[in-house]
Amino acid sequence: MPTFLLPSPRPLTVQRLRDSLLPRVLGPLVPGAVVRGPADARAPALYLTVDDGPHADGTPRWLDALARHDASAVFFLSADRAEHLPDLVRAITEAGHRVASHGDRHVSAWRMRPRAVRGAFDRAERVLEAATGRPVRDVRPPYGRVTPGLVRWAAQGHRRIVLWDVMPGDFLASRPPAALAGEMVRLARPGSIVTLHDGPPARRAVAALDLALPRLRAAGWRFPLLPAA
Repeated sequence: MPTFLLPSPRPLTVQRLRDSLLPRVLGPLVPGAVVRGPADARAPALYLTVDDGPHADGTPRWLDALARHDASAVFFLSADRAEHLPDLVRAITEAGHRVASHGDRHVSAWRMRPRAVRGAFDRAERVLEAATGRPVRDVRPPYGRVTPGLVRWAAQGHRRIVLWDVMPGDFLASRPPAALAGEMVRLARPGSIVTLHDGPPARRAVAALDLALPRLRAAGWRFPLLPAA
């Protein structure tokens, strides 16, 4: 079973291998998972996703930035945070974005027993559906750490595991917005799914969007919502 890890502060060449190349190569081997969305070379689309919210400071920054750039995103939310900030969960959906599950808490599924993994994602689904009044069918485990049990759980409930093929590393304080933007532009392919982060990294991520999206837009790119399964 392939796995995908959030990077630690290592040389950038190692980050690029693990966070961009490996998901592209191994992600399709995870049954039911996607690492890219629909692709059209004539009108290329970049699909934005945001992990680790909601966050009192970060989420409003994200919503403002996406509105500025006429862009949409899937927000992978943790249930424990969503319970404390239900107004922000509703604000995400009211702005036309989609809420998805990042689990109950931000804990690696590798550190949990299979039954606990299923219970955590069941609870997250209940919390997020109650907050939004809508089905929640997209799932991304913390750190991208997929387990066989999670794959079975997703398939049984007609859910979709969403991974990524571009992760520029906005969670690293050492990476300035210009470097993040350059990485996004360099690695983007039609249909790429980009993973960025809410919370403390939001300031860097939003600043990177302000640099990258106008460049991509000028080259004919679109930033629509990742189509539902």
